[in-house]
Amino acid sequence: MRHRLSHSAHDRRRHTGRDPLGIDPSDQVIEHARRLAADRPGCTFERGIAEQLEAPDASFDVVVSSLMVHHLPARPPARPPAPARPQALAEMYRVCRRGGRLMVADFRPPKSRIGRHLVGAATGPAMENNPIDRLETLVRDAGFTDMAVGDLRPWIRYVTARRPAAPGRAS
Repeated sequence: MRHRLSHSAHDRRRHTGRDPLGIDPSDQVIEHARRLAADRPGCTFERGIAEQLEAPDASFDVVVSSLMVHHLPARPPARPPAPARPQALAEMYRVCRRGGRLMVADFRPPKSRIGRHLVGAATGPAMENNPIDRLETLVRDAGFTDMAVGDLRPWIRYVTARRPAAPGRAS
């Protein structure tokens, strides 16, 4: 899915004149993405974290999070900083321009206890216990509106939304 999204973002850049930017905290992932996009001028990748994006306010028309949210702690730490998931969505809102779009896709664990246990044994607790039912609330609490929620069976839940075009108004 990531590879498909990068193609789509690159094709869109040709029409809008905007350059896609990928962010990840792992140097290995950044280098892998650069190799995949080597023949796509304008696609850039930088090391960073979702909770502290190094981009100006309202600098993106579209913000996409692909299979990232489950890597952030679901529960707030005992002390500051702010909980990672709400902070990451707040940052996505901050960098999305007014009227811009958001798409968050994340892992949807199986509903059965046995299924979750098998996923946990293969991948670890972040995916086994991902509270995917909170994704829509996180997006809404960040300030996004016009939400649509769906599933790409068997493993993905997504939320699309829009940043209101003006303060206090849905677009």
